[in-house]
Amino acid sequence: MSISTASRGQWGQRATDWGLFLWYVAAIVFLFGPIFAALVYSFNLGVVNKQTATITGWTLKWYPAAWNDLSLRRAVQTSLVLAFWSALISIIIGSALGYALVRHPSQIARKVLAGLTYVLLIVPETVIGVSLLLAYAVTRIPLGMATLVAGITPMAIAVVALIVRARVLTLDRRVEEAAADLGSSRLKTLWFIILPQIAPAVAAGGIMAYTFSFDNLVVSAFLTTPQVNTLPVYLYGSLQYGPSPAVYAAAAVVFVFTLLMLGIAALLYRLARRSGAAMTIA
Repeated sequence: MSISTASRGQWGQRATDWGLFLWYVAAIVFLFGPIFAALVYSFNLGVVNKQTATITGWTLKWYPAAWNDLSLRRAVQTSLVLAFWSALISIIIGSALGYALVRHPSQIARKVLAGLTYVLLIVPETVIGVSLLLAYAVTRIPLGMATLVAGITPMAIAVVALIVRARVLTLDRRVEEAAADLGSSRLKTLWFIILPQIAPAVAAGGIMAYTFSFDNLVVSAFLTTPQVNTLPVYLYGSLQYGPSPAVYAAAAVVFVFTLLMLGIAALLYRLARRSGAAMTIA
């Protein structure tokens, strides 16, 4: 290969790397630019309690104003309760499902469970919302907190199941076999051997389920009522009537809260992977 050919190859590689880098930067700006704008406008003074396209001044008063909004506080309370019950149910069912995806004795059952789990993630939320609303209307089940939890929880269950499944795949069966040789029952092995090892993954899945349930908009938009209204639906509805800067302040708090929860989940999941690697080496 000549020197000129090698130099052209290096130049082409550098051009490709720079092109991919610029494309990545453009994608990040496109995705996070609106979020950054919302954070900035949450400090905008606005005009007559209305948000404006131009910055008219800087203030922190919209954060206390958002807290003093009774309707907004009720929506936050509903979202917190909804996310709690959804995460709790998801931890119980999702952990059992994630364990069964790996350890169920029947291969056919594992495939069926895996298919159902992925279907819960693949089906569009709009389809789920419309289907549930139609089902509740036909069966004459009144909409409320219970129906809202039932509509949002299935996707959260799938998220927890996949996270727990990834952790169960790394478990060393020799530890369980040693416990059985020492006279441990299956229930004791599950409680004292398996659960402590998958606990970080269960916690990470629970936090992810809590975050997804708290931020859910599509399914909630179909199943909320004037008495049971979630924060994402409230914020979305307020945009249609000229939102006040307090709405941007609430959105900024939700964004920070989501980042915090996802960061905790990532740390727990990393802890689970490290503990799994340590058990494998040992």
